[in-house]
Amino acid sequence: MIDLHGHYLPGVDDGAVDLEASLAMLRHAQGDGIETAVVTPHACGAQCRVKDLDALRRGWKNWRAVLKKNDIPVEIVTGAEVYFTSELLPILKDNRDLLTINNGSYFLLEFPGDYIYAHSKDFIFNVQTEGFIPIISHAERNSEIQRSPGILRDLVKVGALCQVNAGSLRGDFGNQARSCAYELIQGNLVHIIASDAHDLADRKPELAYVPALLSRVDPEKIALYLHDIPAAVIADQAVPDIGEPCLHSRRSTFFDFFKKRDS
Repeated sequence: MIDLHGHYLPGVDDGAVDLEASLAMLRHAQGDGIETAVVTPHACGAQCRVKDLDALRRGWKNWRAVLKKNDIPVEIVTGAEVYFTSELLPILKDNRDLLTINNGSYFLLEFPGDYIYAHSKDFIFNVQTEGFIPIISHAERNSEIQRSPGILRDLVKVGALCQVNAGSLRGDFGNQARSCAYELIQGNLVHIIASDAHDLADRKPELAYVPALLSRVDPEKIALYLHDIPAAVIADQAVPDIGEPCLHSRRSTFFDFFKKRDS
C-alpha cells in the first residue's frame, strides 16, 4: 500500500513532534503494510510551524540524512499539504520541488474546514494551465462539502482529484464526515484513501483496515484507492479512471452504503 498523505516530518507542524516520533510512525506504517509514504507537512497555512519555505526545505535535508542512518524499510517520497490562498500559484511555481508530490505535477490542496472559496473552480483550472494538478485533501471533513457534495463534483469535473482520510470511514472525525466519505465513494468522487497520520495515539499511519470497511466495493477499486492511483501520482502519470461522477438526487447515508444490493 501507498500512503499519499502523512505528517511524518518532525517538528514542522502538528504531526510528528520530534525525530523519535517520526521514526516510530514510519516503523508502525511498515508494520501495517505501507510500503511507500508520501510525507506531506503543512505548508502555507496556520498549522505550519515553519513559515519560511527555505527552512522547511532544510528540515527535509536534515531528516533525510538521519533516515539514511536508520533502518527504515519504508520508501519516502516528498510532498506537502498546501493550504489554499489566492496567491498560491506563484508560490507553487517557485517551490515545485518542495510543495508537489515527488517534484511532479500533483499536490495536496487543503481548504478551510468550514467552506470552499467561491472562485475555487477558476483556481483549479488556472493551476492546471500552469502544469499543476490539485488533490483536495480530506474533502469529506469540509462542512460545505458535507452539506452539498455537488460542490466537490464540480471541482472534480474541472480537473481536481479527491483524497479522503481512512479514519473518516470508521467515524474518527464524526458521523457527518463518515457519511460524507461513503457518499463520495458511491458517487465516484474519491481517488485516494490515505491515513493523514499525525501520531501514534489518535491518528496512526494505518490503512490495512480499509478493505473491511469497504466490503461492498469492488476489490479492484479499493486497490485503485490504496495503491494504483497513488502510484500514478508519484510517477507523475495520468491516473486510472474511477468512473463518471454520479451523485444521486436523493442524498445517500452511511447506512445506504451497506444495504443489500438487488439480486
